[in-house]
Amino acid sequence: MKESATNFFLNVLSVILGIVITFSIQGIINRAQDKKNVRSALELIRSELSTNAEDISIMLDYLKQEQASAQYFMEHLQDLDQCPSDSVVYHSAILLSDASVTVSHDALELLKMSSLFQKIGDNPLSMKIIRAYDCCTSGAQNLNHHIDARNEQFSVTVNEKNVRKIVSDGYIRMREFLKTNLGHYAIEAIASQADPAQYIDMDGIQDAIDAIGLYLER
Repeated sequence: MKESATNFFLNVLSVILGIVITFSIQGIINRAQDKKNVRSALELIRSELSTNAEDISIMLDYLKQEQASAQYFMEHLQDLDQCPSDSVVYHSAILLSDASVTVSHDALELLKMSSLFQKIGDNPLSMKIIRAYDCCTSGAQNLNHHIDARNEQFSVTVNEKNVRKIVSDGYIRMREFLKTNLGHYAIEAIASQADPAQYIDMDGIQDAIDAIGLYLER
C-alpha cells in the first residue's frame, strides 16, 4: 500500500514537473519571439524615421534655395531687365514651385497595435521614439504652413487689374510681379525670412534613430 502511494506521488510529481518544464520552455520561446518581433518593429521604426528626416531635409534645402532666389531678385531689383533670362526663369521657377512634405507614422502605429511597445523594456527609448514622431509631424506642418502662406500671399497680389500684365500662360512674370507693391513685399519677406531649420527639431529625430541603433546592438 505504501509502495503504491509512493508510486502515485512520483507519477503526480512527474506530471507536475513535466507541466512546469513545458511552460518554462514555452515561456523562453515566447520571450525569444517577443524579442525578435520587437527588433523587427524597431528596425521598421528606424527606417521610417530616417525616411521622414530625409524628406524634411529635402524640404529645408528647397526653402533655403527659395530664400536665395528671393535674395537674387532683391539684389537685382534695379537692373532686373539686364539679368540673364535663364537666371530669371530659374529663380522664378524656384519661387513659384508648389512643394509640400508628408511624414509617415505607419511603423509606429503597427508597433502600438501589436502591443509590442510595452515589450521594448526601455522607457527612455520609447519616449525618444514618441518625441521623434512628434518632431516629424510638427516639422512637416511648419514647412507646409510656410508654403501655404507664401502661395496665399502670391495669390492676393494678382487681381483683376493687373492679372493680364503679371500673368502669362498661367505663370507669374517675375519682372512685372516685382513692380507691384504687394509683389515686392512678398519677395522681400521671403528674402529676409528666418532660417526655417530653427523651427524643426532634427536633433530629436536623430536622437531616436541613434538610440534604436544602440538598442539593437545590445
